Amino acid sequence: MSLAEHRERRLDLEFRLVDMLRGQLNLLQPQEEKEVLVEKQLDKIFKNKEFPELAEILEDQNERIAFIKEFLSYGILTDLLCDGYVEDLCINNLKPVYIHHGQKGFVCTDKQFETQRDMDLFIQKLLLFCGKQRLTKIVNLELPNLEGRVNIALSPFGPQLTITKAKVTPLSILDLIHQGSMTHEVAAQLWLYLEGMSIRPANMMISGGPGVGKTTLLNALFSFIPNSDRMVVIEDTLELNTFMEDSASRLESDDELSLADLVKNSLRMRPERIIVGEVRGQEAADMITACNIGKYCIGTIHALTSREAIIRLQNEPMNIPEMLVNLIDVFIVLKRYHVKDRLFRVVDEVSETSGMEQVKILLSTVYKYDYDTHKLNQMNPSTVFRDRLAQQSGLTPKDIMKEHLLRTFLLKHLDENNMTTMKEISTFCRAYSADPNGTVADLGYNRNELLKSAER
Repeated sequence: MSLAEHRERRLDLEFRLVDMLRGQLNLLQPQEEKEVLVEKQLDKIFKNKEFPELAEILEDQNERIAFIKEFLSYGILTDLLCDGYVEDLCINNLKPVYIHHGQKGFVCTDKQFETQRDMDLFIQKLLLFCGKQRLTKIVNLELPNLEGRVNIALSPFGPQLTITKAKVTPLSILDLIHQGSMTHEVAAQLWLYLEGMSIRPANMMISGGPGVGKTTLLNALFSFIPNSDRMVVIEDTLELNTFMEDSASRLESDDELSLADLVKNSLRMRPERIIVGEVRGQEAADMITACNIGKYCIGTIHALTSREAIIRLQNEPMNIPEMLVNLIDVFIVLKRYHVKDRLFRVVDEVSETSGMEQVKILLSTVYKYDYDTHKLNQMNPSTVFRDRLAQQSGLTPKDIMKEHLLRTFLLKHLDENNMTTMKEISTFCRAYSADPNGTVADLGYNRNELLKSAER
């Protein structure tokens, strides 16, 4: 048997395995369990005298193990998917594979599928790994163990695939500071917004264009949500990482249940926080209704400025009345810049809603990015949210300002002591929320003395 014939017969065997394994694999299945299932089906195939020429080769245990591992891999794309700098893969049928590289931007690789059968097998294996039964003209899939998501669009020019990788280790708020996305001062302000001193958290909307890091920032902000607050996380495609959120419920929309259905249902699930992965339709009105009855909501939206986000919320297909849009306390805008060979993402704007003037929602810009100096500058103090928080907490606005300075100091302390992972920051911030004085004392400081020094 020639090499070409051997290759074709191997493809035939893999297609046969895909058919036999349909419905037996799922997203969260351990790799060892998958390997056992593949081996069982191989035994059935060879017992039925199918593919005798390959059965002879795969009698060797090492050959069989290598075949099974290759079958359960992503083939030519495995190396790219394992590269920590690769964010997205773009596959236009049999053309070279392009990637979005974290440092180099959009680049062409030397990888490509050789034949249409190779491409078809890869797609069928993706469906198999994700527990899907059939391919439609447009399919959205999650990779096993939620390692990323895949969009498949069937075209007259062949299948067009986009694979977006999830971060194996989600970036923390300090990781984003190290990348230049924000400063410790801004991170401390976001901490105040999210936690609200366990009294009055902010309703927030994170906006920006595609690929600016909205989901990454939203994930990092989870560290600031106290353990006592139950979350319901609602997404079109599972992207967020909730490994630290044991009490969080995860919901995903599909052909039968829309995001709006899930947001409505979440109100029956006793949440304190409702997180909507991406707001773009009727679910916006349901999310604002949740805000109106005392739930705290966070979502992302495609818009390039805070004002543009408000305009999108007010118009089709969201149609939220001006008075209710005002329930969103804070808009965060992210932008992406590609300068020379470097790609970087920044918090471009942090704005608070501050009431209405006639029919226009007023915005107070707290921070704004200056492209010329590459700095995120404070434009105005956080007076609107600060005063709301002070009023409901019984503190003075000056107390809130001192708390912001203290939290800036604490984040810098964590950074200087290399406590920068998502787990370390979440553990600290949640401990601080439950027992501020004791948590600061564990670091070797007196919280009241730090607050007094902040006053000076």
